[in-house]
Amino acid sequence: MGKTLVLALAIVLGAVVVAGAVALRPTGFQQCVSIVSAEIERKASPGATLDPLDVETEAARVCAGAG
Repeated sequence: MGKTLVLALAIVLGAVVVAGAVALRPTGFQQCVSIVSAEIERKASPGATLDPLDVETEAARVCAGAG
């Protein structure tokens, strides 16, 4: 019985690890937002101060097809 319990716990732990990896994996939308945000910041004039929230909002609009 002890070996069965250990095996069951190992299977459950493995399933939890796989589920966590799938849940935490970046989506295509998140990747798009990060790429577009970096591009917006790169294109900004050297003296410009950008609000990170504004940059992310604009990037999200572009990635959603509204910008």
